[in-house]
Amino acid sequence: MKKLLFAALGLGLCVALLHAAAPPQPAEDQAQDKAKKGKADAKAKEAEPEDDDDGIQDVLYVGAPHPVLIRLNLRVEGRSAFTHYDACLKKYFDFLDRNNSKTLDRIEAAKAPTAQQLLQFFGGNLFVNPGRGGNLSPAVPLTDLDVDRDGQVTFEEFRDYYVKNGAGPLAMLSGGNNNGFPNNNFNPVADLEAAPSDVIFDLLDTNKDGKLSKKEAEAAEQTLLKYDADDNEMISLSELGLAGRDRVRRRVDQKQGMRQPQPKQQVQANMILLGRDSGRQKAAKAAAARELLERYDKDKDNSLTRAEIGFPKALFDAVDRNKDGKLTLLELTKWLSGKAAGEFTVKLRDVSGAMMRPAKNMMRPSARQDEMIVSLGGVRINVVPQPAAVQGRVTDTYFLQQFDYVDEDEKGFVTRKQLEASGQAFGLRGLFDVGDRNNDGKLTKAELKALLVAMNALRGAQVNLSMVSTGSGLFQALDANGDRQLSLREMRAAWKRLEKLDENKDGFITRDEFPFQFQLTVVQGTGNNGLVNFQGMEGVEMVRPRVRGPIWFTRMDSNGDGDVSPREWLGSKEDFDLIDADKDGLISLEEAEAYDDKARKPNDCRHESGSPLSS
Repeated sequence: MKKLLFAALGLGLCVALLHAAAPPQPAEDQAQDKAKKGKADAKAKEAEPEDDDDGIQDVLYVGAPHPVLIRLNLRVEGRSAFTHYDACLKKYFDFLDRNNSKTLDRIEAAKAPTAQQLLQFFGGNLFVNPGRGGNLSPAVPLTDLDVDRDGQVTFEEFRDYYVKNGAGPLAMLSGGNNNGFPNNNFNPVADLEAAPSDVIFDLLDTNKDGKLSKKEAEAAEQTLLKYDADDNEMISLSELGLAGRDRVRRRVDQKQGMRQPQPKQQVQANMILLGRDSGRQKAAKAAAARELLERYDKDKDNSLTRAEIGFPKALFDAVDRNKDGKLTLLELTKWLSGKAAGEFTVKLRDVSGAMMRPAKNMMRPSARQDEMIVSLGGVRINVVPQPAAVQGRVTDTYFLQQFDYVDEDEKGFVTRKQLEASGQAFGLRGLFDVGDRNNDGKLTKAELKALLVAMNALRGAQVNLSMVSTGSGLFQALDANGDRQLSLREMRAAWKRLEKLDENKDGFITRDEFPFQFQLTVVQGTGNNGLVNFQGMEGVEMVRPRVRGPIWFTRMDSNGDGDVSPREWLGSKEDFDLIDADKDGLISLEEAEAYDDKARKPNDCRHESGSPLSS
């Protein structure tokens, strides 16, 4: 029945596509259209900076038990995050450059937003408080923009001003101990909240010997799915909390007043974004090395012993080039310029405006992130990219509706006097001076639309990074994508992830082998998008807009974990096995896309959607 339903839908789609097809164009018209498109593409390419930047940004974790260097290749919309920032800012610069002189004169530069306003635009908020003057104020002083004092502001000067004032391509959000996982002494009240990491260890430790074997870890799916209360093939913190409540109560009855073994002390998550230098000048690396000395040099002898910096022996010996048992400023600088503990490519895209689905069916960050984890000497950092999805932003429609309301005579423009007299155009008043490009005292609809295009081009120009402590327990070690739920893929990969923690190589994982764990979140946009506050969120799912994958795949993936399981699959077992190329029992997004590409055949309506159910 389901096959027939999908077949009917596929047939209907084909018929609709045939009816909607435009009549064939004459060859001459097609050639003209092609030429016009070529010119438009060339003009757009000329207007944007070339992507000759490598997108590399070094991030240095500083905290217990030792520093960790991570190297990120940041890609936004398919290009370097730094090139992307320049391209977005260049569009706004070009809007201000009304005479197309490639520089801003005094009048044009007076319309430049403050750094704080630019950050607001990065987040998709176009609303500007008009203030007392009724315009986009206060303006940036020309002397702050025009560094060489020649009366003209170049794009480089324009960009450098915002970079120096906190509105550059990268921003670092403050982190902290937002782990939300109780790690107290034995306390009936706290323990009845059922710390998930403690509970999940107890559940997987089926023989109760206080350690996890490979066999026990590989049985995680069978063990944990028993507590899947909502039957969605995912285990949430709240479900583990319910599972552990009775177990904790028994401990309360049996061990009242006794102290439980404490896990590792939670530490503050701090990071430094190392300056991007030319490769010849090492000032940025040297500055970071000096900061390391200030933080870790307990005896203040301007060098660091292994005991002070906490490096694993192999790493310390590699950095200690003269083998004197101490790391100098020069040696630390060379370490920061060398190979990082983890080097990852982080791809981001803005999914604002994408079709939204019910929360329980939203696409979460990918759970296939083993390659995005750094484990080094008691520190484990999980790099989690998140798509930008600006919510609640003021849209173009808001301002255009205000314009039409004030321009009741349909003259095609509004004046400041009209806006001040109207009680319904407060938002539009804030854009009047900037939008009035020719300074004739009138804001035309064309000028307003051009301003909105320039402001919207800034949305998502900045990339935010934040690092938070996620505790030192088992749940966090298994939760690859940081969504506070364990998917089938994450449960099946339990031993693969845990065996790296086996410090003494005895084939077992004990509680004291769990490292300090952190999540480094990378998100396109501004605000609190990148911060993950675990406190009080044990029963809350992280949601993401579903924007990728063939339609049949996204519809079948009912729990939104990025995989289609046999239970979610609506076709035959033979088709499932065909698409499941790696034979791991799950159809991943990559496998679905590969099948969809292969299934598309020209002039065959059956394969237009690529759906395995269209036959």
